[in-house]
Amino acid sequence: MRTITVSLLKGGVGKTFLATHLAWYLAEAAGRRVVFVDLDPQGSSSRRLAGERPGGFAADLFDPSAAFAADGQTGLTLLAADERLQMIKAAQDVRDFLGRFPALAPHFDLCVIDTGPKWDELTLSALAAADAVIAPVQVAEDSVECAKMLLTALRKAEAARAGRKIDFLGLLPSMVNPFDRREMDNAVKLAHAVGERLMFPAFIKARPTYKHAAENHRPVWMEGGSGAKAAAEEIRPILAEIERRLISAPVVAA
Repeated sequence: MRTITVSLLKGGVGKTFLATHLAWYLAEAAGRRVVFVDLDPQGSSSRRLAGERPGGFAADLFDPSAAFAADGQTGLTLLAADERLQMIKAAQDVRDFLGRFPALAPHFDLCVIDTGPKWDELTLSALAAADAVIAPVQVAEDSVECAKMLLTALRKAEAARAGRKIDFLGLLPSMVNPFDRREMDNAVKLAHAVGERLMFPAFIKARPTYKHAAENHRPVWMEGGSGAKAAAEEIRPILAEIERRLISAPVVAA
């Protein structure tokens, strides 16, 4: 099972949008088993994926006495957020998660983990369990600081798993208005500050149809109209490149 975590230590950057669309995209492949683990206590992804196959709750991965309900059927299975995630606050919780998480591997081929907007034991668990991390980011004046905080968090997550490296796929500018000169200037500043190697080679435009798709609990390529068609033509190649990098990333033994 290959695992990708969608994370940035800030809210409103498009994590839920990217994580849910990536899960929908990955689950399209025939015979593929994908599990979505929602570690954001706000549960936005869980609500957006409410129509998918339920597999239990993400909080059960922190509970050594809980039984797994996920049985690894083809398609997309959701481990939803619930109020118990707000109680995850101890180092032992992280150890319990890292001990329990591998039990998903025999049942699924790919795993997508969504995270909340702050650095806590939930985010540490999500990063420490990941083979790869992708970070949607808004091109604002504080983007560089957000990027620095995430890179520091990645180093802490690697330390939590005895130094094993996490494949960082890059910062993906999200909800960008290409006609806003200020935003484009900020995008250039971000790329210069972090370096080309840390930038994902694409960006996601701000489109009203993305919001409509979220309200309808389905991917944008299932919406009707020319706007949805243009959005699908933009986002699917990005998701395909994330998939390629996730699957081709070197496996590091535990």
